[in-house]
Amino acid sequence: MTTFSPLDLKDQLVHTWSPFFGRFGNFTSVQLQAIPPILQGQDTLVIAATASGKTEAVVAPLLERLLQKGSLGSGQLHILYICPTRALVRDLVERLQTPLETLGISLALKTGDTGPVAAANPATLLITTPESTDSLLTRIPRLFIPVQTIVLDEIHLFDRTPRGDHLRCLLNRIERIRAYAQPDTPPAQRIALSATVPDPDGVAARYLHDGVVVKDGRGRTLNATLFPLHGLADLTTALATRPAHNSLLFCNTRNEVEQVAAYLRQHLPFQADIFTHYSNLDKEVRLDVETRFAAASVALCVSSSTLELGIDIGTIDEVVLIGPPPTLTSFLQRIGRGGRRTGSTQVLCLARSPLEELRFLALMGLAQGKIEAVDAAAYHFRPAVLVQQTFSLLKQSPTGSLRLTDLRRVAPPDVPDDDLPPILRNLAAEGFLQSGRPGEWRPGPKLNPLIDEYEIYSNIGGENLKATVIDAYSGRKIAQTQTLRQKGETLLMGGRPVQVSWQDKYQFAVEKGQREAVEEILRFRTAPFAVPLEVAQGIAAALQLPPGLMLTLPEDDGTWLFHFWGDIYGELLAAILQTHHPATGWQPRIQVWNEVALHLPYHLEQLPPWDERLARHELGFLARRIEAEMDCGRFHDLLPPELAIGTVVALCDLPRFRKLYDAAALTLPPIPHDRLLTLL
Repeated sequence: MTTFSPLDLKDQLVHTWSPFFGRFGNFTSVQLQAIPPILQGQDTLVIAATASGKTEAVVAPLLERLLQKGSLGSGQLHILYICPTRALVRDLVERLQTPLETLGISLALKTGDTGPVAAANPATLLITTPESTDSLLTRIPRLFIPVQTIVLDEIHLFDRTPRGDHLRCLLNRIERIRAYAQPDTPPAQRIALSATVPDPDGVAARYLHDGVVVKDGRGRTLNATLFPLHGLADLTTALATRPAHNSLLFCNTRNEVEQVAAYLRQHLPFQADIFTHYSNLDKEVRLDVETRFAAASVALCVSSSTLELGIDIGTIDEVVLIGPPPTLTSFLQRIGRGGRRTGSTQVLCLARSPLEELRFLALMGLAQGKIEAVDAAAYHFRPAVLVQQTFSLLKQSPTGSLRLTDLRRVAPPDVPDDDLPPILRNLAAEGFLQSGRPGEWRPGPKLNPLIDEYEIYSNIGGENLKATVIDAYSGRKIAQTQTLRQKGETLLMGGRPVQVSWQDKYQFAVEKGQREAVEEILRFRTAPFAVPLEVAQGIAAALQLPPGLMLTLPEDDGTWLFHFWGDIYGELLAAILQTHHPATGWQPRIQVWNEVALHLPYHLEQLPPWDERLARHELGFLARRIEAEMDCGRFHDLLPPELAIGTVVALCDLPRFRKLYDAAALTLPPIPHDRLLTLL
């Protein structure tokens, strides 16, 4: 990989130095490392901290190469830039608009919130989402013929999820279109960006061709304060002692966002603007919150995960976490929102129990490298994505039909051939496909409504939002929810009491509440999540327990078993141990207490010998119960039952579980019993 000094690199960027880097006068560390291979056309995975200049490190050399080659053909899409969220798409467009206007290069965005892309005269650079990319492939596939580079932003949020598997299929489809139109054309260059990737080689293998990995280890210092939260009064006390002007408060559910915002409006001991932000709010409402929060001098924004990403909401002096997020990735995203222009991140961690306190300590230790993370589960493609791709390919097909070979071409090579025919047969049995000419499938009666409602482009969601909330005075749509409300009900929304003024069919209007008493919060369903193995093992490390140690705490009526294996593996361990119950006749059930502990109705001195057949049988039996926590994809229910169960089993990674099982050593607690019992 060629390297350049800052002066030499500046000379390489004849056109783009001034609009992208001139105001800074220098390159950041990651830019010095990433620009040379990208400028040379290599596939590149760029890993660096938030606000380190990754976007400029990618876009500037890509445009420079186009400008130097004189290959900016009129009305041709050359760079496809794919982001995980609509808000990030909008934020990047605003960030890149000025330098691209300076260079005379056209820029466009496409999301579900925007109008159509101009097919006859598209922009040189298009910023979009996977779902909108899929939609464009079905409508104007020729748009992608001249694409020279595909950029995948925040790749760690895609990888090992249905959307990441969706991306892999989309990359194959784009290459098929390009190769069909220009048989001798080389594959498009691929660039992936991330703030953190636990498995860089695996990510590069899944999304890039033979590429290079650029990893910049420089990051911001984490200054975290751990504070107990026995009630929301403790939150206001903690905030009153902090010097922050603008704070971003993260909650783990949308319901918590409403509760916290309402309490702060009544009890915050200083003057501040208070905002709420979560996905069910209408896009215009969210945009208004982002703009007003960024402009406020003293403000607090209470958010769900929607503000985890790099949306521009101004300077964040401090990040406040009300309860720990379930995963390390989410923790890193949230704390990364603070101190973006400084060398440190100020974080206030509010724990509602001793277990949450230890979860915070585990996440901090993992984030700072003080606790070594366990190996990730083996990667497995989610075949439910191929259900969605079947629907999308049918929409794209000029003949309105699909062959098995069409699905094979878009499926990644690690998908077994034997998985594909059962998927198509099951979709036909469910009424989504029907037989056409020999070897062809055509849309069935159940598929047409999905196509008409634009429901075939996404592998996320599926949440049935039955009711639209309207502002009674302006008529503006505010949010969507699952439950209709009746006239006169008083609810909590946006942290304020509101009253339903009218209800008609699938919508109801709200106005400022006349009563302070709130009958209930406007509630939203929250997708289930599982605390993963790495966080549970981090809890054991925070307790200074060596790896592989299980603690047994005998009682008169049984035994507490502290395994520290997380929710999913804890469920499987309980199922295996249940089959070895020593009693005869009726057997009390083992209780799965939380992500670190089980309660056994008998005494246990050691784990039973490993039985592969038994473990696989129990995992298969558990599959339907835990699949909601495995993020299997929106159309998982349309897979053949055997393939659906097999997917959950594969995602659980039984070999990794056995490795833990074989290494486990049971012992009495080497720490005070009362401290251990606080985890229950």
